[in-house]
Amino acid sequence: MKRIACGLTANVDAAGHWNEGLSEQIAGLCKRNSEAAVPPKPFLHHWDEVAGAIRWHEREGSGGEYIVADERIMTALAEMSDWKWAVGGTGLQAAAAACRAGFGALVNIPSWSNDYNFLLDHNEMELAVKRRGAVPIHYIVEYDNGSASNRVILRGMKEFEGGVFAPGFIEALENANGPYRWLLLSGYNAADSSSETMELLEETKRALTHLGANRPPTHLELAAISSNSDQLRIIRELGPLVQSLGLNEDEIRELYGLERPLLERDDDELIDLLIKARHRFGVEHLIVHTHQFAACISAQGLAGWEEALRNGARFAAARAASGRFCSMDEIERWEKELPMHPRGIRLASYAERLETAAVVPALKAEAVSTVGLGDTFTSGLLLAAPRLT
Repeated sequence: MKRIACGLTANVDAAGHWNEGLSEQIAGLCKRNSEAAVPPKPFLHHWDEVAGAIRWHEREGSGGEYIVADERIMTALAEMSDWKWAVGGTGLQAAAAACRAGFGALVNIPSWSNDYNFLLDHNEMELAVKRRGAVPIHYIVEYDNGSASNRVILRGMKEFEGGVFAPGFIEALENANGPYRWLLLSGYNAADSSSETMELLEETKRALTHLGANRPPTHLELAAISSNSDQLRIIRELGPLVQSLGLNEDEIRELYGLERPLLERDDDELIDLLIKARHRFGVEHLIVHTHQFAACISAQGLAGWEEALRNGARFAAARAASGRFCSMDEIERWEKELPMHPRGIRLASYAERLETAAVVPALKAEAVSTVGLGDTFTSGLLLAAPRLT
C-alpha cells in the first residue's frame, strides 16, 4: 500500500460562510467603519480589524491568514456561526485525504485531545503524538464575491510551544526502505513571530539531518507566512534537504514580488516566470497548484511528475465538488464528470515543447468549499510522485 508521512503541525478547522448573518454579528461588535483600504496587518487586535481583514480579502478576491491577539475574540467566534468542524492543517488534511482514498499515512500530532476522536477516520492512519493538550482551532470564513471564492483564516496565539516533532514520527522514518513514499513538511505559519518561525526551522533541520539518507524524498509546503524574508530563508536553508517545493499562485506572487497576479499573464510569460522562480528559489522541483492548472518545473527531469500532477488535480477537484474527502471510486467518478480547465489545456500544450516544465489542466468544479483544496492536491501528488533520492 502506498503511504505518505506528514508533519509538522495539526489543528481543528471551523469553517463558515461570510453571509449576512455572520457579517451583521461582527459588524455589531465594531466601533467604526471597518472597510480596510490597505492590506491588513498580520495581528488583529479588535473587531474592526477582523471585519476589515475579511472585507479587504473579499474585495480583492484573495485568501489570507491572521493571528487574533485578543483571546476574547476567538471565544466569541465559537458562538457566532453554524461552523462545520473538521481536521485542519496541511499535514493532517493530506493524511486524511490519503486514507479516505484507500491509502495510508503517518501524521505528526504535536498536541492531542479528544476533539480529534470524532473528526478523524483512523483507518490506515498512523498517529505520532508528542503530547496531550489543547488543540488549536482555526476559524475559516469563506466568501464568494460573485467573481471569486476564497477564505480568510483566523487563529489564536501560541499554538505550538515546546517543539512539534513526536519522537515516534522520526523513528518511523529511519528505515530507508520503509513504506513511506514521501515526507510532507508544512506548518511554519503556526509560529507567531520570526523568532518562533526560526525555531521551527531549526527543529526541522535537526530532524532531517538526523535521518540523513534514510529519509524519504521530502516535499515542502509553506502556506501563508506574514514575512517574505522568513519564507525565503526557510526555502534557502531547507532547499538542500528537500526534493520539491509546493506553492499556489498567491504565494508565487508574494515571494516573487509580482505586481500583477500570476494568472493574468500570457501563457509564455507565465511559464517563463515559473522557470525563473525555480532558479531563484534553488529547489530541484517547483510544484505550482492553481484552480486553472498544476505544474512541475524541474532541474532533474520530469519522469513521473505528469502522472503525479494529474493525480493531485483529480484529488482536489473531487473535494471541491463534494466538499469532503473522497474515496478512490468517488475521485474517479468526478474525474470523468468534470471538464478540464481551458487555460490549463492551453498551458499543457505550450509546455509540451519544453524539457523543464510539465503542466496538466485542473478540473473545473463548482466548489462546495475552498477549504483544504491545496492540501488535498498535495496528498494526491505525493501518492503518485516518483521515488526520488
